[in-house]
Amino acid sequence: MNLKKLYRWLLFFTLLIGFLFLLEKVFDFGIKHNLNLKSSYVATHKIDAQLLVLGPCEPLWMVSPEILTRQTGLSCYNLANSHSDFADNYLHLQLYLQNNKEPECLLLYVTPESFDTNYNTFHTYRFAQFLNDKMINRVVTDCCPRYSPWKNLPFLNYGYYGHQTCFLAFQGWKHYLTGKEKPYYPDGFEPPAKVVWDNHHENLKRAYPSGYSFSWDSIRERYFQRILSVGKTHNIKIILYESPVLREIADYQVNRTLFLERIEKVAKKHNIPFLKFDELPWAKDRKYFISPMVTTLRGSYLFSDTLGKVLKAQLLK
Repeated sequence: MNLKKLYRWLLFFTLLIGFLFLLEKVFDFGIKHNLNLKSSYVATHKIDAQLLVLGPCEPLWMVSPEILTRQTGLSCYNLANSHSDFADNYLHLQLYLQNNKEPECLLLYVTPESFDTNYNTFHTYRFAQFLNDKMINRVVTDCCPRYSPWKNLPFLNYGYYGHQTCFLAFQGWKHYLTGKEKPYYPDGFEPPAKVVWDNHHENLKRAYPSGYSFSWDSIRERYFQRILSVGKTHNIKIILYESPVLREIADYQVNRTLFLERIEKVAKKHNIPFLKFDELPWAKDRKYFISPMVTTLRGSYLFSDTLGKVLKAQLLK
């Protein structure tokens, strides 16, 4: 290869790297200004809720801060994220605490599915803009090792999950350019859109005709324990809860009772209440459920009202 060709290749790679660095800055700015991405929103906006709700889909779609505030008198924010595991919840809690006052109470959703890797996951793309934070970087590496070789290369921290981050970046730029001040769901609660049963349970029965047996994952347990430790460190009262599960599936979940007992044991060790709502009369009726674990909008409002009353009693203890 002559010097002219070598120079051209060097110039090409220099321009390419420069373009990737520029593209990274464009995505970084956009995603950090995306108000609908809770990790970005809580890291840049003051919420200072007295009651914080944390967990995956169930609290996201089933716990209304407006109703909890009405019942408890405490300002409330729903920090839950769809299909998220405990590590995802842990990082959202850390980002919230870095920019907001400690809540008086943290309501954490926990159920047997929480410890089974067949349910929920760690959404790495939600934290790509925070990789300069050493703690977040370590958790991302721990939970998504395949991502680690790419995360420190120009733009590939976003490009690796391009199908997710492209939309988030452009939406963030839209929020910035239009002067948007609040996310689409200001209190974090996303009312469930579906109103009919969609056969999740029947599909599961076909896949596991002898019933489903949960598995307890050590990484899930580790980050569950870390959330409890954060609460202790920041003097936050933690309350664990499980929302209603459609009663007909209880017998189908082979080791559900054993897992609930194991969760209860951890709760007692930390002197933390674990609230369960299996006995609600309407929990046996499919018309209140979208799936075995998620309620319709009517069911969500019913549950939020009941939960608020129980929380009020807990907080008065």
